[in-house]
Amino acid sequence: MSIKHFLFSFCVLVLLGCSEQTESDGSMPGPNSTYRSIGVVAPEHYDVWVDKFFIESLSEDIGWRRPFGIVSCCWKHPPFSGAQWKATPELFLIRWFSFAEQQSYEAVIKLENADEIVEKMKEVAPFESYGEIAERPRDTLVLGLAPGGTVVVWIMNRGENAIEVGRYKARPFNNEKSDYSQWVDEYLEEEGEYLKEHGIKLDGW
Repeated sequence: MSIKHFLFSFCVLVLLGCSEQTESDGSMPGPNSTYRSIGVVAPEHYDVWVDKFFIESLSEDIGWRRPFGIVSCCWKHPPFSGAQWKATPELFLIRWFSFAEQQSYEAVIKLENADEIVEKMKEVAPFESYGEIAERPRDTLVLGLAPGGTVVVWIMNRGENAIEVGRYKARPFNNEKSDYSQWVDEYLEEEGEYLKEHGIKLDGW
């Protein structure tokens, strides 16, 4: 199974699961909703595999895990799949493998101004939808994972109204327990020509 086919199947399953949970909880995205989610994105052509994603609310002493797996496109856009909040997230542990660099990274991110970010997410932001202007809170907290280990954090409901709320640097991680060679080969079949022409962009994120 190719990376893209796996990604599509994974996203369908996640979205089906999220829709069932959303209906039972009664929390849907909307102008007056309490819905909040967390997602992960990667730049186009620079797919990653997220193998660890832990979230902790220090103030409420609760933590939870969200498996993401393959993340493919697009930078600074709402993610294909996300996880609804159990409590205000303040601390993240994220570990991922960059297929383009064939390098793993790990970052521990603490949102020093988590309460301020939550308040900003309640503010309604307009966006165009099917030729009309819609309004909704910036209800998604997005972590962008770029080559070189750059992590950018935004809040948004659409890419055009994203606000950057944090920027961090992950450290290279030697992950000897995981073998990504098969998926690297498949990734290079799809993106190898792009990498040869454009290289791996490590700055400017």
